Amino acid sequence: MSNKTSAYGQAAGDTDFRKKYDVEEYAAKAKNREEGEREERKARYEAKLAGKKYYKPLDGSETLTTARNATQDFSKLVGTTTLVPAGSAVGKRGRGAGFFCETCELTFKDNKQWIEHVNSMQHQRATGHTGEVRKATAEEVHARIEAVWERMQARKREDIITLQERLQVRKEEDDKEREEKRRKKKDAADRKRLEKEEAKKVKTEYGDDVRIEGEHDEDDMMAVMGFTGNPVGMAGSAGSAAASLLQRQLKQMQAGKDIPGISCGLVKDDNIFEWEVMLMINDDCKYYGGGNFRAHLTFPPAYPHMPPTLRFQQPIPFHPNIYESGELCISILHPPEEDRFGYEAASERWSPVQTPETILLSVISLFADPNDESPANLEAAKLLREDREGRGKEFRRRCRKCVRESLGED
Repeated sequence: MSNKTSAYGQAAGDTDFRKKYDVEEYAAKAKNREEGEREERKARYEAKLAGKKYYKPLDGSETLTTARNATQDFSKLVGTTTLVPAGSAVGKRGRGAGFFCETCELTFKDNKQWIEHVNSMQHQRATGHTGEVRKATAEEVHARIEAVWERMQARKREDIITLQERLQVRKEEDDKEREEKRRKKKDAADRKRLEKEEAKKVKTEYGDDVRIEGEHDEDDMMAVMGFTGNPVGMAGSAGSAAASLLQRQLKQMQAGKDIPGISCGLVKDDNIFEWEVMLMINDDCKYYGGGNFRAHLTFPPAYPHMPPTLRFQQPIPFHPNIYESGELCISILHPPEEDRFGYEAASERWSPVQTPETILLSVISLFADPNDESPANLEAAKLLREDREGRGKEFRRRCRKCVRESLGED
């Protein structure tokens, strides 16, 4: 025998350290397994002939089937990748791609088949369940009913709380709506009060020739019906008051030396309601500097309660707030009423406190700072925006052309 030793410290030829197997024991186990498989094949064949499904026979160690406490969560498998060896599964047998049952060694392609399998008798028997459920006692039934009743009452209480919250929200919304209505009503009353106060100030400043709106409504109605002997009536009375006021305002404008860039006169000497004005724009004005623009300012008989109109004469300035016809579009010359389109507030529109001087000063300021929002001349507004954004100089060129024409150079 060789003197060499193995890694276990024994002679290389010595095999006594190896485990000894009982051949007869393993032969008996193999025989029993073969008999069991033979009986299972026979039972499967008989079940197939009878048109039934084969189930593993009970051996007495099974327990009654109970409800599952765990929830089957398939969402955790979304987006995951499973590596499956090729040929590891044949049909449903073995681990393949899909939902694999460790107990039954079956693979299912979708979660619906998986759930059906888990609830099947085949899986129940494989997991040690009989497929039968234990009958509940009367006490357990009563306890279950009480638990269900308590859950129903809890849900009702939650619904009551939710309803109360909804009622509270609705009440708050109603309160806000009522408060908004009160605010609008108060604003309207304050606006009317301010208009009356402004009208009284105008009368105090210019004398009794100015009529305050609503002050002589009854007298005017009597005059129209012929009971006062006044053939002029309401329109004539208002026109006379407006004429007297305009005469004083024209004298003040012509005598005023602190109104630079504005010159006023009458288009016709016998018509105080139509003025001719000359607006001389300062040289510092970016677009219209140096221009002399002529316009007609026409007053209605109801002045100062209604606004005049201002129309430029040829050459008409190329301006976003001047129509091609020459009529000026500016908020202070719009009638004193609510804007149905909601673009202007009532405070921005005409008020009796406005005078020809304030009107013309506003027009001059409009030349210095044109308004391209809600324009009267869309082309001019578009070119003005491009000029302000540095994308073109056409607007500036057109404006300078108008200035030269106003000076008689073109």
